[in-house]
Formats: sequence, structure tokens, C-alpha cells
Amino acid sequence: PSMALYELIVFVHVAAAVALLSSSVVASPGIRAAVRRASTTQEMRAYLALGRPLLVVEPVSAVVVLVSGIYLTSVANFWTQGWVQVAAGFWLVNGVVAGTLVKPAIQVVDAEAATAVDGPVGQQLDALRRSSRWVFGGDLLMANDAAMLYVMTMKPALMPSLLVVAVAILFVAAVRAARPLHNVKNFAARHELFRSRASRSARQH
Repeated sequence: PSMALYELIVFVHVAAAVALLSSSVVASPGIRAAVRRASTTQEMRAYLALGRPLLVVEPVSAVVVLVSGIYLTSVANFWTQGWVQVAAGFWLVNGVVAGTLVKPAIQVVDAEAATAVDGPVGQQLDALRRSSRWVFGGDLLMANDAAMLYVMTMKPALMPSLLVVAVAILFVAAVRAARPLHNVKNFAARHELFRSRASRSARQH
């Protein structure tokens, strides 16, 4: 192949990777957090609408990354490189996770929000937006994609590449596990503050 074609494919590969990583590591977690924080059905619908284009951007970018990556790897004969094997393997993992966990969970929430009455988020809709499939799947995609950014940039051998992925997954899992405790502490602090104010108000009267 000509150098011009190779350089064009490199540009396409990098551009698609940037789009995929920006969406998976930054935009999607932000939308998910906003949907979970929404206090009304109207707010949830608005956030879900903002995230709807990501359901197209992410799979299209992933396919472009795969196709262009196969071309570049074949031309450079990099198939024996450990980082390439790990990147290809976890591309497949992410595809399965996105297709079987994350996307169906989002579609269920979107459909329920579309038919729910306006006003405070109901119990059923609240349970759906906190679905373990969305939480686990979204966290796994974020960790894997962040790890792939490092792997494809630094190009380590097979075992170091796998170690990077494992560390990223464990880090995200640790952050997720720490959040409930943090939320409980915040709730307890707010409750104690409320009780203190109520007690002072009662004494004043």
C-alpha cells in the first residue's frame, strides 16, 4: 500500500479511537450519573435524549477502530505483539458487554421514562435507572477503554497489557464500592444537621 493510504488509515483509526474513548470514558458515565441524579421524569427524559446519539457514536466508532486496526496491524505485521492481542480481545469483550448489558438496560429506562407521568421519579423508574446491568456494564466499558488508551499508546507486552486492564477494572470497582459508604455518611450528616436545626427551633419556641 502507498504511504499516503497508510497515513490516512492511521488518521481514521486515531480519530475513531478518540471519539470512542471520549464517549465511553467521559460522556456516557456523565449521562448515566445525570440520569441517576434526576429528581423528575422530565429531567430524566432530557438527559436520556442527550445520551441517545452516543448509542450510535460508540458502536460506529468501535467498528471503524476495528476495521482500520486490522488493516494497520496486517500491513505492519503486528499480530504477534502482545498489546495488539489484548486490544483485539477486549474489543470483543466490550462488544458483548455493550450489546447484552448496557444498551438493553438503557433502552428499558428510555422506554419507561417515555411513558411515565411527569413529576417526581417513580419507584419503578428509579429501580430501572439503577440497574446493575447498566452500572456493571458501564463501569466495565469505562475501565477497559481507559486501559486500551494506555495499551495502544505505550504498546507493552502481553502480560503487562493484561495487568493494565486488571488494574483499571479493580480501580473502577474500588471507586464504585466506596461510593455507597460515602453516600451513607453524607445522608447521616444531613440527617444529623436537620435534627440539630429542628431541636434548636423547638427550644426557641
